Amino acid sequence: MPYSAHPGIISVPGHRKMISRLSVFLRAADAALDAWDLYSDEHTDLDGWPYDPEAYDDRKAGRDRAVWTAFKPVREEAGALLDAAEADLGRMPIPSVHNRWAWQLSQLRDALDQIAATRTEYRELLAAHPHASPEARDATVDARNAEAWSALYTWLVHGRAVLEIHATALRTAAGPRIATAVPPPAPPATTSHTTRR
Repeated sequence: MPYSAHPGIISVPGHRKMISRLSVFLRAADAALDAWDLYSDEHTDLDGWPYDPEAYDDRKAGRDRAVWTAFKPVREEAGALLDAAEADLGRMPIPSVHNRWAWQLSQLRDALDQIAATRTEYRELLAAHPHASPEARDATVDARNAEAWSALYTWLVHGRAVLEIHATALRTAAGPRIATAVPPPAPPATTSHTTRR
C-alpha cells in the first residue's frame, strides 16, 4: 500500500532503498560501458573492425553480463519505481515537470517488458535442456544477455529520469526554501582626511 513520508508525493515501502539500488545500477552500468568503449576504441581499426574478433566478442559478452548482473537487484522492483514516478509526475506542479519525463518512463516500461520476456524465454530454454553442458548453458546465458542489451541500455540512458522525478517530487513537496544566505558585510566606514600642503 502506498505511503508518503512527504505530503504530495507517492512512495511505497522501501522506496528509498529502491532508488538507491537504481543509482548503484546506473553507476555500475556506466562503468561497464566506459570500460567497453575504451576497449573497443583500442582494439578496432578506423572502420570499427576488431583486430581479434573472438577476443572482441568475449569482451562484449563480458560487458553484457556485467550490465545484466548490475540490473538484477533492480529488476523485480523496477515496475514499482516506475509506478511511483508516474504517480509523482501526476502530482507535481506543471512548471516543475520536464516534457521528456513521461516519454522516458514509457521507454523504461517497454524496456522492462522486453527484459522480462527475454528472461522468461531463456529460463524456459534452460529448463527444457537440464542436461546441457556447462559450455552450452554459458552460451545460452550470453545469448540472453546480448538479447537484453538494448533494453538494459535503455535503462542506462533513461533510468536517471526516475531519480530526477523523485528528487523533484521531494523538492516540490517540501515547498519553497527560505533564503538563509548571510547578507554581505557593510562596507567599512570611511573617514575623510584632508591633507593640506
